[in-house]
Amino acid sequence: EAKKAVTLTRAERHARRHSFLRLTACKGTPRATLIGSTRNLARPRRSNRETMPAVSRKHTKAPSAAPLVGGAKSTSRGAAPTAACFTPNQVAEHDALDDTWVSVDGAVYDLTHWIARHPGGSIPLRQYAGRDMTDAFRAYHGPDGKAAKTLRSYYVGELVMSAEDADAAETSSSEGSAMSADEQPHVEAFRGLAKGLETDFHTDYWHYLKLFVSLSALFASAVYCVIGEGHSTATHMLGAILLGLFWQQTMFIGHDAGHGAITHDHSKDFLIGLVVGNLCNGVGITWWTTTHNVHHCACNSLECDPDIQHMPVLAVTPKYFQSVYSLYHKRTMAFDAAAKALVSVQHYSFYPIMAVARFNLYAQTLILLFTSKEIKPSRRVLEFGVMCLYFTWLGVLVSRLPSLGERVSFTLLSHAVGGLIHVQICLSHFSRKVFEGRPESHKWVEMQLSGTMDIDCPRWLDWFHGGLQFQTEHHLVPRMPRHKLRRFREEVVKPFLKEHGLQHDQPSFWEANLEVWRTLKASAKAAKLSPAFVHAINLEG
Repeated sequence: EAKKAVTLTRAERHARRHSFLRLTACKGTPRATLIGSTRNLARPRRSNRETMPAVSRKHTKAPSAAPLVGGAKSTSRGAAPTAACFTPNQVAEHDALDDTWVSVDGAVYDLTHWIARHPGGSIPLRQYAGRDMTDAFRAYHGPDGKAAKTLRSYYVGELVMSAEDADAAETSSSEGSAMSADEQPHVEAFRGLAKGLETDFHTDYWHYLKLFVSLSALFASAVYCVIGEGHSTATHMLGAILLGLFWQQTMFIGHDAGHGAITHDHSKDFLIGLVVGNLCNGVGITWWTTTHNVHHCACNSLECDPDIQHMPVLAVTPKYFQSVYSLYHKRTMAFDAAAKALVSVQHYSFYPIMAVARFNLYAQTLILLFTSKEIKPSRRVLEFGVMCLYFTWLGVLVSRLPSLGERVSFTLLSHAVGGLIHVQICLSHFSRKVFEGRPESHKWVEMQLSGTMDIDCPRWLDWFHGGLQFQTEHHLVPRMPRHKLRRFREEVVKPFLKEHGLQHDQPSFWEANLEVWRTLKASAKAAKLSPAFVHAINLEG
């Protein structure tokens, strides 16, 4: 019996554990049939199990048996006659840390045992537990790659509409009222558009060859300004500026590599990121991808997005004055007396903070390498070793300066210039709309449009922005190579948004800086007000 239990297939184990509900409505009949035991899959919530934190979301218990309307179709494709069928409400029941289901392209997957091994980190999957993550999956993975094959191995059934959803959709359609989220025309239109872009993800390697040559010359010039015989203090400081520009520009390449947007092979792009991130910048590629994946998948979420969670020094919205719990950092970001004092002057301290932000990235990288349980030991050792090489070459370079004063000035100036990239990242998000809770199903396009904005600049300045001037397009389709983003915006994204009546913001670099400054000033002013008054403002929206 023990041997027999071991040889059970995955499907048989799921059948025994979950007692799959087979809906004969998948074949076109309105009747539901229960296969196996009498236990329904839409089971009551576990009172003694750890679930995803309930963050501003309403939980609706799925009916004990949710029959389909006769002839109702799957949300994306027809269900196979032998496949188990689940409604969105039934999938939503599986949003626990130890019971995680998601739907992708009309199919349902149990990712419970995959989450901890996900190369992109566990947090993005946990944030989509019980929800549809079709767009998030497609943003990072192709239809025929290793990730797609891995996903298919966790398949448990098909996603179908419940009778209530079908009736509501039919009523809304007949009355001409607003359509539900998964029926919005732009949702399927965008998914069709994204599917057709797979052939456009090929990189022009001449672009990166030119970058390699120019950045090598930039780094060599910075080094020469420092070690050249008889150079003045001014020349040494010029070297600091050149080194800062080198850091800023190589970080853009690290950003491309983190998205797998260079070779489109995650293992190869990891090695590129290891060189330009860990070795050239002292910023770990694993730390970058871990935080950045969450940022993309929950863009400008109050509780989920680490890129806007900078308490106690910065608060992009007064909502953070309620001491919000971060689902990324797994701690409460307290708005105490110290935070109030710092936030109340944040519109003055923002740029000075950006000038030294690289030091924080060093610390964050090392903290992750030492504390994360999801990093393989071999990768941990590799990244830490390369980080040591970075600090070694930087320390040797700075030591060649003649005095302690020049060494300190060189270090601060180079880091301040390199901090330009931190300002550029903040410009695209800090002044944008912040939403509460985890990302919702079928809201990918709206989330990215409301949480990002482009920077309007001439083509000859594209090098300075490194692709971040096309933030909206990048967030919608992260795998698009950066040298194709301008054409992608003009020929694909803008016509798509215009056709569906969606808004696209594109201020200039200086206008974007002003918007961010005003946003920070508004929160700083609110920080000085009484808690009751701030709470009333938040309730008003």
